[in-house]
Amino acid sequence: MPDSAASAPRGALRARLVAELREQIRSGALGPGAALPSVRALARERGISAFTAAEVYNVLVAAGVLEARRGRGYFVAGHPAVAAAPAPAAAADALWERRLEARALPILVDAGGGWLPAGWQYGEGLRAALRAQARQPLSAHGYGDPYGLEALRQHFALQLGARSIAVTADQVLLTQGASQALDLIVRTLLEPGDRVAVEDPGYPPTLELLRARGVRLVPVARLAGGPDVEALARAARGGRLRALFTNTTLQNPTGTTTALPVAKRVLELADAHDFRVVEDDIFAELAPTPSPPLAALDQCRRVVYVASVSKTIAPSLRVGFTAAAPELVRALARAKVLSALASSELSEQLALGVLTLPHYRRHLETLRRRLGASQARVQQVLLSHGAELAHRPAAGMFLWARLRSRESVGRLWRAAAAAGVLLAPGELFRPDGRATPYWRFNVAQSDGDGLLRFLDALASRERRSL
Repeated sequence: MPDSAASAPRGALRARLVAELREQIRSGALGPGAALPSVRALARERGISAFTAAEVYNVLVAAGVLEARRGRGYFVAGHPAVAAAPAPAAAADALWERRLEARALPILVDAGGGWLPAGWQYGEGLRAALRAQARQPLSAHGYGDPYGLEALRQHFALQLGARSIAVTADQVLLTQGASQALDLIVRTLLEPGDRVAVEDPGYPPTLELLRARGVRLVPVARLAGGPDVEALARAARGGRLRALFTNTTLQNPTGTTTALPVAKRVLELADAHDFRVVEDDIFAELAPTPSPPLAALDQCRRVVYVASVSKTIAPSLRVGFTAAAPELVRALARAKVLSALASSELSEQLALGVLTLPHYRRHLETLRRRLGASQARVQQVLLSHGAELAHRPAAGMFLWARLRSRESVGRLWRAAAAAGVLLAPGELFRPDGRATPYWRFNVAQSDGDGLLRFLDALASRERRSL
């Protein structure tokens, strides 16, 4: 290695050498079972310290690329599939399979994504909480309380109390994001063959959980003011309903919020026909003036309330919760123990640290303003290109829009992906999976030149085809 390398930062030297060895293994220059130089020999060959050479090998062993054989040295892992360079990571959400399909393409605009851009997340708060947590001793409670960190449950109970939902900390169960809460609810409340009302369009992971449970989905149209209560009444009269799953505030994917008269009618029907209401209210804190949740009107008699911190802090902080009647929370906690023993107390301590920072409320206010401004700009861009908006939300992350195009959904999706724009096809949000010309747009991800360029190109293709 040239002398200049000796003065480079050790981390940069290590990363460069790791990349070089990975490439040699990927290309076949070093085949499965091939022996590598000893740590001291590698250090001499590359002009680096033995410590740095050992770190290089440790990184490759941890990645499964090399094998360390005691007393013999380091060898390329015996299976070519293990030694191959890893494929690019595909973010996990409702678009996961579509992301796998598009992984070979450079995605510049994640227009259909389900989370906020990295720069919008509360990284500053999370870093502050991490620093504070690093100064604390590790918990002596083993796997932790199955109900979750008590201090965080108390915090969420107080937070719900401010929204007129009177629950104790014992009625709050912490989970690994809202997704685990929904999974526990589905497995605890429902049996295969049960009839369950769901919104059309609705949240894809919930629909997938219900399909996996083997229940019968009964679609209820999502209107500007919430679920279509007339359709819900017909569904309830048509046979025993066990539950309604609804996303109350700034619904995913339509951006609509349930109006108070609709909320009251939903609860009247639940009482009259004896079914539960699972209220996914994950976007409540993104609303400048959120409507009263169903749980506030019902006080968690029939309503099972679900929320998380993924949309307000960071999607990688997997902390959510559910609040419900005491006997149901106990049943959900038993189900949680069977599947996971407990949720991560370390993550819960981090979440509590962020939520109690003095500037957290300011972060929320900034986030709401930015989303409101992006809603206005992205709506205008879509309308100026002939798109049809199902609704005109003034806040939140999502829009439900129909693009002006005569191409099939599949061809349009592939054309967008080829242009670096990842769209979310509406069929993913339909209970029956049927194709629809509507698409979900994340306004925070779509607010820029990338989507505009694609829409301009789409309009040009449409004009040429006339």
